[in-house]
Amino acid sequence: MTRAMKQAGALALTLTASSLAHAAFDCSGSRGGWRMQTSDSWTGSDKLAHMAVSAPFGALGAYVTRDSEHPVIYGTLLGTVPGLAKEIVDGTCRTDGFSYKDLAADALGAWIGASVTHWAIMYQRTPHGMTVGLSYHDNF
Repeated sequence: MTRAMKQAGALALTLTASSLAHAAFDCSGSRGGWRMQTSDSWTGSDKLAHMAVSAPFGALGAYVTRDSEHPVIYGTLLGTVPGLAKEIVDGTCRTDGFSYKDLAADALGAWIGASVTHWAIMYQRTPHGMTVGLSYHDNF
């Protein structure tokens, strides 16, 4: 494992732990049972925050898996993990609940981060600075 991958993994674990700690702190020690949050809006301001927090995780996941066949897919999956962990913790809170809408915003943010990172890696130029093209080499 290369040094960059170890550092990326350590950063991802640190940020995931931070996300879980924040979710646990929001709960204020009040736990019990499992709750689903169904009254939240698809267009709430917190959805933008979920996307913004998940985009760097997706970018990191795409960068770590850049040599695989499907870095965007793997990056999106890896980038969604911290949001899923937070939603699971939220599901046990008495004051909050698991929100599939928040999880969808996390997945969208992770996909955007992974896609932009993959695009940046695949972007090629000639030695003279002219754009040669943009390619996407994944096959399904």
